[in-house]
Amino acid sequence: MSTNSSERTVSATVTSSTTPTNLTTAHHLVSLKLTTKNYLFWRTQLIPFLRGQGLLGYVTGDTPCPAALILPPATSDASSGAAPSTPTPNPAYGFWIQQDQSILSLLISSLLDEVMYLAVGRDTSRAVWTSITSALGSSTRARCLNLLAQFQSLRQADSSAGEYVGRAQLVVEDFALAGRPVSLDEQNLYVF
Repeated sequence: MSTNSSERTVSATVTSSTTPTNLTTAHHLVSLKLTTKNYLFWRTQLIPFLRGQGLLGYVTGDTPCPAALILPPATSDASSGAAPSTPTPNPAYGFWIQQDQSILSLLISSLLDEVMYLAVGRDTSRAVWTSITSALGSSTRARCLNLLAQFQSLRQADSSAGEYVGRAQLVVEDFALAGRPVSLDEQNLYVF
């Protein structure tokens, strides 16, 4: 009885862990297409979606690709005369590839033509994600200076206080993405 019970447990575990997340309708949930100017908004919609589906690790590298083959356990008894076992295909590898390619397809479908070059020649979702982050989430000095100029020229004018503070918050988040977080004192200095 215990053998059957453990066999059921193993097969149930394998079945549930090898069911890929269905991303066929994801393009409806990720409606904003990436341009050179909206990286923060694009990223803001993708991160929670990928995290909610349990897929963020594919693009961040926290869910690495498993080995394609499962190596048999090493036997210490070489005198047994048994033929050495051969490696077997790893089902987790095929699952990972299928899932990664679905995420890759989602990422590519969320790009406009002007940034499609960031995906060309890259064959994993992580490679595309890294390319996009490097190009559009840049931490260059010029980008920081541009953001500082935006912050200094920010005016409320005819907008509501909420709209004005919202625009200021976007600049603050852009600074954080550029690798230069803005302190609360600096935020207050520019906003007030």
